Amino acid sequence: MARTKPSKQLSQDEIERFLVAAEALHKSIVGPLLAYHSEHYQALREVHGPLLKSIETITG
Repeated sequence: MARTKPSKQLSQDEIERFLVAAEALHKSIVGPLLAYHSEHYQALREVHGPLLKSIETITG
């Protein structure tokens, strides 16, 4: 499927809103204190890398 509109660069305000939303999502996931040896904590470590990469890709 071809893109009909070219990608636009995000404005500084849009980047700020995205980062605030990303931080809120991160805190909602890891907000409860997790034991380092727990299965949930280990799963979050595996997801953290790709999540960080996607944030870097989106924000440039």
